[in-house]
Order: sequence, then structure tokens, then C-alpha cells
Amino acid sequence: MKVKLIGASIIITCDENFKIIKDGGVLFCDKNIIKVGKFDELKQDDLQEVRFYQSCVIMPALINSHIHFEFSKNYSTLHYGNFGKWLDSIMQNRDMLMQDAEIYIKTAIKETLKSGVGCVGAISSNGLDIDFLSKSTLKVVLFNEIMGTNKDFFNIVKDNFKARLEKSKLLEDSRFRAAIALHSPYSLDIELAKYAIDLAKDYKMLVSTHFLESKEELTWLENNNGYFRDFFKYFFKNQNAKPCYSKESFLELFKECQSLFVHCLHLDNNTWDKISKLNASIVSAPRSNRLLNNKYFDLTKANEYNFPFIIATDGRSSNNSLNMLDEARCALFAYKDYEINNLAKEIILAMTKNPAKVLGFNNGILESNKASDFAVFYIKDIEMTTQIELNVILHANEVQDLYINGKRIDIENN
Repeated sequence: MKVKLIGASIIITCDENFKIIKDGGVLFCDKNIIKVGKFDELKQDDLQEVRFYQSCVIMPALINSHIHFEFSKNYSTLHYGNFGKWLDSIMQNRDMLMQDAEIYIKTAIKETLKSGVGCVGAISSNGLDIDFLSKSTLKVVLFNEIMGTNKDFFNIVKDNFKARLEKSKLLEDSRFRAAIALHSPYSLDIELAKYAIDLAKDYKMLVSTHFLESKEELTWLENNNGYFRDFFKYFFKNQNAKPCYSKESFLELFKECQSLFVHCLHLDNNTWDKISKLNASIVSAPRSNRLLNNKYFDLTKANEYNFPFIIATDGRSSNNSLNMLDEARCALFAYKDYEINNLAKEIILAMTKNPAKVLGFNNGILESNKASDFAVFYIKDIEMTTQIELNVILHANEVQDLYINGKRIDIENN
């Protein structure tokens, strides 16, 4: 067994006690951490590698649990500030945004790695990202997404979805897993939803869905009117469109699945209660929520219902970067009523330990027997501060080094 030791001025373990070790070290082999402690006390003979990062922080490699790589071409094409206008611009520019998608997907993977991310939950709408992600060094849960409301095309939608799902299943290994995504209640007929959910139950797969992201969606589900009535008339020539679900009937689909609900900006107390009784987690995308809906996830309610805070970038269709550190900074400034040092700690956990429990790669914490996945960030004078978590969020921009499964990653040639 080849054993390595790396150390840094600061180690943030993200364990149950959120232990921070000054002049700490991590002793590890290719797959698992052997021990975490003081760097000098972990030194031993016959180590394959010994490295100490001065003025750096070592922490678990970050986890981006909801990201769309396929829309990475977008920069300034889409309309922000209103969900309906944004969705209209998606429909009008979708084909153009998919052109040369492979080039932009590869660039997005590098951007993701550079921000210290070692694990992603990738939403794959068309399957364009499957091969690139399966060959990357990232740990990936690949959520094959299904959507469709036109019954004339249901067989085509099912066949396409099943083909993508089976392809991703064939690629499964210790760092790549197949999963399922139901796009949203407004974009998916109940027949297709049940088809996908049945497959998820048969294969014991994790399921993701966008839920109550916008007022437009809420109005559609509750009142059968508003923006989506015109949306279906204009884009699909459906003069008699109706919602396929109530909020309650949509949630009922997930009662036998482990699931991830994304956004959840418009939950009433009854809906909070129903989701809390499922085997479910909630993912927030602060910058996307601000750009499309001028609203942030209700962290106070999430705490009340014991949902651990999880943040993600979403895709470039609703963000200006895929950098998780940028997302962390947005969250830091968004929740102004929270004490800033405690919030900084919660944000770090929101992109390490908390999403790790959902995606299931045994990472997100630096302790014995956890995966050897670490991010190393240089932060000038970090050893001098008493506000370590806060300064990590404020000043970390790009990794000094990234280790996945104990190997130092060559990001530029990934």
C-alpha cells in the first residue's frame, strides 16, 4: 500500500465537531484516509510522498450536487430578472446553445475542478455530457433527465430516456453512477413521471427534480392559469393545457425514492411538512434563484424542518460561473440575518459534508476511512486569522491542488 502525507497551515475536517487543526496533516492511500492529525506526528518512514502547503487550507474536495453542464455555452444570451422571460429565452435559443456543446462541456469540467470540486450531481437532459463526465476525474452522479407533455411523442421520449439511462448504467464504476431526474411538475406528464419513477425504484436510483422554483410554477399548479397557460399555447400550440399535478400529487410520486428537491422557493407550511416526511433533501442554488426569481431559499424554514443546508451552482443558463466558491460568497452575503462566522461554517458544510450524505461517495469529511478527496487553497496569512471559515469563503478562488481518490489531479489535461 502506497501511503502519502500532505499537510497545511490549516486543516478543516468538516467532521461532526467541525474540527480545525493548525499545522495539520492527512495520511492517506489511493482510496481512503488513514489518519488526520498534526503533520509532524503523522510522519513515518517509507512514505511515497510528503508535502506541506504553507499558508494553505486543506479541506474536503467540494461537492456541486446540482449542475447542468450541457448549457455551458451561455454567457449573455438569456434573459434574467423574471422566470417567465428567462424560460421564453431558453425556448427561443435552445438549439443555438446546444451547438458545439461538447467544447463548452469540456471547458466547464475544467472550471469545476479548478474551483476545488471533486464530485458532482450532473443533470443530463440530452446525454451530451455522459462520455465527457465518465472519462473525467470527477466523481459523478449522472441524473438522466426526462421531460415531455405531448402524448404524441411519449414513446419517443421513453425510448430516448431509457437509452441514455442504460448507457450511463453501463459506464458505472466506483466513481460514476447513474441516476434519474424528473425535470419539473410543469414540464412532465404524469405518465412519463411514473415511468421514470418505476425505473428508479427498480434500479434503486437517486431521483432529482426541480420543484416550486418560481411563482409562475406555483400559480400553474394551484390555479391552472398565469404564465404557463400562454407558454403552452405559444410554444406547443396547446390551447387547452392543464397542470398534470397538484403540489401534493407530485410529491406523492417520491414516497418510495431517495430524492433531491432543487430550489423549493415557494413552499407553504403544508408543503414543507410533506417534503420533510419523504426520504428527501433540498438543494439551493443562490445565484440562480436571485437571477431568475429575485428570491433566496428560506434557510430559517429549512432549519425548522431539519433539512441540512446544501448549495449548488445550477448551470450557466442561470449563472455567471460554475465556481462553487462564487456560490459560497453569494450565500454569505444573501443571508444577512445570520451571524457571519456561524453562517460561513454552515456554507462550508453545505458544499462538503451535507451533499456527500446524499450523493453517497463516502467523501465530504476528512477522517479515517473516508475517501481521499481533498482541495488545497492558498489564502494569504490564513494562519494568522481567528476567522478561518469566513476567510476561506472570502478569499479562496482556485485550488492550489486537488486530490481525488488520493491522486493529485492534472486539471489542465483533464
